[in-house]
This record gives sequence, structure tokens and C-alpha cells, in this order.
Amino acid sequence: MNTHNRRMWMKKTTITLLALAAAAAAPAAMAQSTVTVFGRVDVGLQHIDNGAKTSRVDSGTYTASRLGFRGTEDLGGGLTALFFLESGISADTGNAAGGTRFFNRGSYVGLSSKDWGTVTLGRQYTPIFWPFLFADDAGPLRLHGYSAVQSIQRSNFLRVNSAALQKPVANGTIGSAASGVYAVGISSAFENNLVIYKTPSFGGLTVTGAVGAGEGYGDAGKVYGANAEYKSGPLYLGAGYTQKRGLVAATGREQKVTETMVGGMYSVTPELNLWANVHPWKYEASTASGGSIDGHDYMVGVSFKLPTGQLWANYAAKRIDDCNACDSSGFGIGYHHLLSKRTELYASLGRVANDDNAANSLNGVNPLRAGQSVRGIGVGIAHQF
Repeated sequence: MNTHNRRMWMKKTTITLLALAAAAAAPAAMAQSTVTVFGRVDVGLQHIDNGAKTSRVDSGTYTASRLGFRGTEDLGGGLTALFFLESGISADTGNAAGGTRFFNRGSYVGLSSKDWGTVTLGRQYTPIFWPFLFADDAGPLRLHGYSAVQSIQRSNFLRVNSAALQKPVANGTIGSAASGVYAVGISSAFENNLVIYKTPSFGGLTVTGAVGAGEGYGDAGKVYGANAEYKSGPLYLGAGYTQKRGLVAATGREQKVTETMVGGMYSVTPELNLWANVHPWKYEASTASGGSIDGHDYMVGVSFKLPTGQLWANYAAKRIDDCNACDSSGFGIGYHHLLSKRTELYASLGRVANDDNAANSLNGVNPLRAGQSVRGIGVGIAHQF
């Protein structure tokens, strides 16, 4: 083969290989995939009085610092694959915020259809969380750590002196005592092993259902949940339900907590928002002699948007039956100065007032003893990317 023919043969071979490579890559090009890195970094200065006065630098004074990855792939025909991975960060120290659980703020995968809705599997928020979130306007990122939704409603169902309970209780995976304080943790947060289905929007209405596998009564033992949300113009309405079951290891008896919530927000003007919710719940202690503890809490709030910032204030109260002097109430007030769409400075003030046997916390800080009020003031900076 002479030099000219050799060059022609190499040219034809190269063209053929490029054509085959393009044909092989065509399906991948049609199924477009996107991956986004996102997160928030929030660090603030706090002065807390919980019976002892302390000043501290904390991550997540306003909203939890985090790093996450989300992605989608267009599968065609209106079908999309999706995934979500999010890890909490203690930005004040650089440590992971989830202990040994790396993606503690969510890790799931699923499929979404414009016509049939979305199914996701993994560690996720229970459906009742979303009415709490969208019926709160404590800052542009919502659910401020000083918001009474967080301090009164979502810190615990109850945190009280064990001796004040009028009905027998047992230590287990849902409710347990430590240092004389009996606590039942909130269930409107992340749970493991959830399968969640959310419908498409029907005129602004969506419905979501969730089931969590028991898997040995771990920290997501037997979870069931649902919500219905309606969004139309200036109005948001949401209702949610969760039931979580646990186990008393010593006796093999079951514990159970059931909660419902109805909340909403209405924009009176583009600047002025009014928001509120009511949140009844029941804890079944499952002892040999039976017994249960009933309670409820509620919240009202107002927010006002300024040209370069936002003001907000809210108040909430918790009432617990079957417990002597175990109620608590509190308020939060905040101002956010928006330096840009991603960066804001904030200042906030909060207080939790506990009855003699109540021990509710403020922004994760417990009172030194039951009956002690907790007060705090915080200033900081939050950036999202």
C-alpha cells in the first residue's frame, strides 16, 4: 500500500470510528443529567441564660449549616430519575453534625412523573414537616432556630420531671428518662427507611403519603405519615399526620406517638404575612397498666418584608394533660438584613417560659433544671450556595 492509499485508509477509518462513537453517545446525550452542589453556612454569636449565663459561637444559630448534592436525569416521556444527599456541618468547628450518620439530613433516590407523581426511598422528612415549614416565615429560609415553632413545638413533644407524670411510663426507643427528666422526641423530622409518594398538583392541591419499614424498631421503627397541601396565590394551607411506634426493650411492649397538625399562611399584602398552626398529639406509654399522655401546642406569627430585609415575630404555647405544672410557652423575634439573594445578616431574640415541672429548650439549649426559663439573643451571618 503506497503512502497516498495509506493516508486515505487512515482517514476513512478515523471517520468511521468517530461516527460509531457519536452513535454510541447519542442515547446518553438524549438522557440529560444534572448534578448540583448546594448548601448553607450559618455561624452566629449567642448569649444564653438557661440558669447560667454563657456566650458562645455556634453553627446553625438561624438555620442548620449543611452540604448537599442533588441530581436529576431526564429519562424521556415525562419521567425523571432523582437523588438527594445532604450532610449537616458544624461550621464553628468544621466537624460533621450528624455523628456517625454522614448524610444525616437526607439520603434518598426516586422517580418523578409529571402525570403520576413522585416516589422516593431513603432517609427523608416525614410529610408533616412540610406544613410546619410552609406555615412559618421566620426569615427567608424559614424555621429560624429562635422561632417558637422550633423552641416550643418541634424541640420535644414533652420534656418534664418524671415525678410529675400522673400516669405510668416506661423507657424505650420513643420516650425515656434521664437525670429525672422524661422526654419524648419529636417525630416531624427525618426518619430512616421511608417510602414516600407525592401526587402531582391538582389545582394547587397535593397529597403525600409515607411508610417506614420497622427493621427492628430502630430510630425509624414503624413510621406512617401523610399530608395535604394547598397553594393558591397568597394562601397556603397544610395538614399533616404522623404515627411512630417504638419498643420498650425490657418488656417487649410497644410505645406509640401520634400527631396531627393544621397550619397556614396568608399574604395580606406582598409585604405582610400572617401565619399560624395547631398541633395536637398523643403519646401511648404502653406499660402493663396502660396509660397515655395527651397534649397540644399552637403558634401564631407575623412577618413584614422591607426593601432590604425582613421582620418577624411569633408566639407558641404547649399544653400537656396528665402532668402537673408541665406546660410551657415562648416567643421569638427576628430581623434579617439581606446583603444579597444568598447572604444575610440576622439578629434574633427568644424566650421559653417553663412551668415548675417543664424543661423545654431554646435553640437546643436545655434549662439547668425544670421550671427554669431559657432566654437567648443571637446575631450572625448566613450564606447559601
